[in-house]
Amino acid sequence: MSANPQTESAFINHLPREIREAIYLELWRSHGLHQHILYHGDSNFQFCHWPCAIEFEVRDGLQEELEELRARFGVPLGQDIVPDRSDPKLPYLRRLQSQWMNHWPCGELAYDKYGIKAVGKFTTGGNCWNKTAEGDGDTPWSSPYIPMLLSCKRLSEECLQSIYKSTTFIFTDLSAIQMFLGGPCYLPPEWKPYHNSTAPPAFFRYAHHMELSLEPHFPLTLSCAKHDLPGIPRRHEVYDFHWPRLDQFENLQSLKIWIASRSFTTFERGSIRFLGIKQFGLNDLEDLLSRFTSVKSVTISTPLSSRIGPGEGEVKEVATPGVQLYKRGSGDRFHPLLVFFAHAVRGTIESIPAPRCMLNCLLFPSGAQLTEMTNIGKSALATMVGTTF
Repeated sequence: MSANPQTESAFINHLPREIREAIYLELWRSHGLHQHILYHGDSNFQFCHWPCAIEFEVRDGLQEELEELRARFGVPLGQDIVPDRSDPKLPYLRRLQSQWMNHWPCGELAYDKYGIKAVGKFTTGGNCWNKTAEGDGDTPWSSPYIPMLLSCKRLSEECLQSIYKSTTFIFTDLSAIQMFLGGPCYLPPEWKPYHNSTAPPAFFRYAHHMELSLEPHFPLTLSCAKHDLPGIPRRHEVYDFHWPRLDQFENLQSLKIWIASRSFTTFERGSIRFLGIKQFGLNDLEDLLSRFTSVKSVTISTPLSSRIGPGEGEVKEVATPGVQLYKRGSGDRFHPLLVFFAHAVRGTIESIPAPRCMLNCLLFPSGAQLTEMTNIGKSALATMVGTTF
């Protein structure tokens, strides 16, 4: 069905396209031009969006703030920071443990509105938290998107282009990234009923800006790289970044990637087998950066090997046109307890002289089997420990 030319519409016939575009932009701006895309639900998973509260920064402002806190308390490096509980402090522990990673301020806004369920998990996916009762929560009509897209076919096409061109799409969960982009890059036939996802066609056609926040163990979460799957001769590479489907974007202008310095996903020690970005040398990094030539501007902020200079800052030895690689040291200097919090807002923070990355691991006595995560705190079989890399 073709679009009605709307010959009687003053908005379309009297206002030039650039004026209409400016009006659309102000509508989207009123709801936020940076939007988190979340994939969650109680039974039937769906996509939700949450406005972003920050601009992407290559530096870690939370670590810098904690360094100021350590100096103010007079705590030597290597000793724990224990806030004075008689004096209300900002909830640094919750921020360090936030599954929103560098977007912890966005998680704090969700916490202020929905409580601990918005931040007290291992991922920004999972159960839906943006409702307090059955039927409660943000509805499609609470934003300008759906009303404008349903106004008429002519305006819908213009608005669709405008939304995708002006909005930065932010992902802090790899499942959300994969499902929004059409699912994993390869699925055995028996897996397909569980991964019914189709990327919005207009997203690849019109999207200009995308941002990814990744945990340090993200290579372990890609099925095509983790498993020997029937139908592919060998496991896929992770650091060629085939999985965001960059080659399918027609107008992607900017891509920003943050790789975190710790993970709360629990592994059994001895089962961790993956290539972390801290293991990369200069030649490996040059090869990695060469994969982004299809995007006009790329910024990557990540911990790197101590053998690669500078200690912190832009790595100019692997300069690639349009790509900025920023080294956040060799990890974080301040880490929380890796036993994931329940309702903690304050707590002991470990300070270490040499920055490092950390994963959460389980130690088992001989013969013990992995128990359900809900039983770990009650069981004497397993002990959570941090392992560095």
